[in-house]
Amino acid sequence: MVYHSRMAILFAALAALAGCSYKGGDIGDPFHRKFHWASFVKGEDIAQTCDASAPDRFRLVYNAIWGEQVRVYEWDSIRESLRIRVVGGGNLRDMTLGDPLAAWRAAEASVPLDRTARDGLVRALAEAKAFGPPAVGLELPSRSYYWASASCYQGRFTFTGWAYPSVEFDAARFPAALFAQDPGRDTVRPPAAIPMDVMYEYDKRRGAVMEFTLRVDAPVLGK
Repeated sequence: MVYHSRMAILFAALAALAGCSYKGGDIGDPFHRKFHWASFVKGEDIAQTCDASAPDRFRLVYNAIWGEQVRVYEWDSIRESLRIRVVGGGNLRDMTLGDPLAAWRAAEASVPLDRTARDGLVRALAEAKAFGPPAVGLELPSRSYYWASASCYQGRFTFTGWAYPSVEFDAARFPAALFAQDPGRDTVRPPAAIPMDVMYEYDKRRGAVMEFTLRVDAPVLGK
């Protein structure tokens, strides 16, 4: 009983730490991710530097059930490259004595992204209303499928999201455009109904798994 109580406290603490402000650093590192994930997804670091003189920056996150697969896509209007990071559920076979956290580190890739491809992605995001009024109040649970977008576009910061299942999620064209650039596109987990998992529910009740929900808030005046 004492062990389970300590586990519950630990996961509650990690959930709170996930809200710490992200100011840069390796989000692919599992410890850094635990501390700063919510702030990273919401693009708080992008918001801090977004003004009329800032380059356009884009951060798209595809959550295909936290702990199973999360994909991060980032690019800007300066570098002609797309940075991709994929976080899986952790394969214990990847652990080594030199790096015991290797199983939970993000796999990274960088692919060329020319002006035509960048413009196409921006158009697809605009069609999906990524730069318009955000979907205020939309909840993005970790144990679900969703897209989140944090961007500084034409000097204006926006954070919004698309939850599955929804008309907006299905209509968005930017996911297909991003996956087309992704060398690991064959491993992308498509959205689906989440089946009942008895062992997961058991672990959840005893505090052995972490769940959290991100929320799209109203934009701060002046941003």
